[in-house]
Amino acid sequence: MKPEWVDLQVNGYGGIDFNSEGLTVEQVCAVTRRLAEDGTAYYLPTFVTGDPAVVLVNIRTVAAARRAFPECRDRILGIHLEGPFISPEPGAVGTHPIEWVRPPDISLFDQYAEAADGAVKLVTVAAEIEGMPAFVKALTERGVAVSLGHQLAATPDEIAPCIRAGAKAFTHLGNGIPNLIPRHDNIIMTALAEDRASVMFIPDGHHLPDTMLKVYCRAVPIERLIAVSDAQYPAGMPPGDYRVCGADARLEPDGLLWNPARNCLVGATAPMAKMMTLLRERIGLTDRELRLIGIENPLRLIG
Repeated sequence: MKPEWVDLQVNGYGGIDFNSEGLTVEQVCAVTRRLAEDGTAYYLPTFVTGDPAVVLVNIRTVAAARRAFPECRDRILGIHLEGPFISPEPGAVGTHPIEWVRPPDISLFDQYAEAADGAVKLVTVAAEIEGMPAFVKALTERGVAVSLGHQLAATPDEIAPCIRAGAKAFTHLGNGIPNLIPRHDNIIMTALAEDRASVMFIPDGHHLPDTMLKVYCRAVPIERLIAVSDAQYPAGMPPGDYRVCGADARLEPDGLLWNPARNCLVGATAPMAKMMTLLRERIGLTDRELRLIGIENPLRLIG
């Protein structure tokens, strides 16, 4: 029996984008079925930084799909908000549209949560934004798992207030940061040394080199590692030029999806099953270790 992987970060798949206008319940079901066919049994539709009006409508569409279709209700575990409460700084913001980045706003979050029928399970925020520890505490009290990402904050002293407030993880560690970082006081080293939070990472062969994947698997207890795909809607589509997060992106023949203007990746195109195979064949993880990082650990993080 093949494993049924859990993916906490799916922006879209098979040509369907959760973040574009006009999303339908039929499209949500189509993504859900396609993911299941490719080995991802359960997942969180992920909404990146964007126009709140569009985000609200699309979250409501996912919620409607969960109410109307048993397959969506069973397989969609909730919602992941990756923004807009992140850093607007170049490098840290990644490919997110800067004009929609927002400081902590519990009122806006509550609107999103209501639209999701209370099913927002994970929120990615930037630790260094003013007022973020209090915001993390408010989200935690609402039963939401908070993860730190798309930020410049690097030292334990900068990260610790949000960890103490309830943050439980780091989002796609090693990505969503500037291309050049300090050699010692950087977010990668801080996260690897942090004993109170899980590390989410993208093992698709593009986001992180094998050397870094090995370091992650050696430095972090296996119970605190979580693989995610960060799949974007060009996943499963032919190579070519696409519009992703409102910007031009290029899908290369080898699966690399990137933004030439910002010189940054814009998500992945490999499903979880392919990533698990990479971790087994190139990093040497066992079936038991893969089950932890691809099923049990993500489920535990979102409760």
